Amino acid sequence: MSIAWKEMVKAATLTASPVSRYTCPGSTAATIQQATANNPTGAPVTINLYKVPSGLAADATTKICARVVPAGAVVMLNEAINHKLEGGTQLFADGLALTLNISGVEYVAE
Repeated sequence: MSIAWKEMVKAATLTASPVSRYTCPGSTAATIQQATANNPTGAPVTINLYKVPSGLAADATTKICARVVPAGAVVMLNEAINHKLEGGTQLFADGLALTLNISGVEYVAE
């Protein structure tokens, strides 16, 4: 097994609707090690993060984090840390104008 540290989501500017931001490659597993959201706007914005297995949708059943990010602040998304992803699982996020960063580890079977 090989291990690769990965920037899963790099400074992605979010929209008001959930959009896929990372897909765990097939024959790979991954773990979220850190996740942060930055709010450069002048008003609080809610971020929603979803862990969506293949065949499911970004909805209330797949949401792993919902957090209000105050204006001008950066917050850690602690609820996301240590979540495991199987091959084909996607991370979706929404939060109008927020910037999202997620880093983690990918485990590749050899």
